[in-house]
Amino acid sequence: MSKTLITLDGPSGVGKTTIGKHLASDLNLEFFSSGLLYRVIALHNEKTNSFNLNEFEIISNDPIVCKVDGNVYKEKNLYTPEINTKSSEIAQLSEIRMIVFNILQFMFNNSKSGMVVEGRDMGSVVFKNADLKIYLDASEVTRSERRKAQSGNKESVEDLRARDLRDINRKISPLIIPDDAIVINNENKSIEELIKIIKENLKLQ
Repeated sequence: MSKTLITLDGPSGVGKTTIGKHLASDLNLEFFSSGLLYRVIALHNEKTNSFNLNEFEIISNDPIVCKVDGNVYKEKNLYTPEINTKSSEIAQLSEIRMIVFNILQFMFNNSKSGMVVEGRDMGSVVFKNADLKIYLDASEVTRSERRKAQSGNKESVEDLRARDLRDINRKISPLIIPDDAIVINNENKSIEELIKIIKENLKLQ
């Protein structure tokens, strides 16, 4: 039985997680946000001052709960300003990106029917042969408002702008529009409209 793989790429606050969860539920696929792995690793580094990851276990996917070398990290603790900055910084390290790459490949290979996975290099690097690649975009103002809501008003437009610059300009796996990706500006589109567009493009593949 073949599996379906859909990647959602785009900058911070563009709605990848929200849309990804709805899409995965609608298509009976698993959903995963790659950014959570970087946040877990950042929190682990903050706690242990080490990037040694001998054991990495995903206990729960929604909400995310991970166990790293005996330490348990929960999703509710992953959205502090410090973790926002640290996760973006460590995402520039090749060894960290390889760890995340391997975890995501393992997750897809062990999924039952397939995955919807979101991030910043999912279609361009991690899953180059995805069945459908989507690149979501929206204005900085709109994305900033969404991030403020998600972080409890702890992330400013300056924080988002700095994160965008790091993601776009990093030497390893920068944020780009993947080859063959469908670009969708979701500035004024409802979740239902976006899901319809994505499903229509999936049928065309």
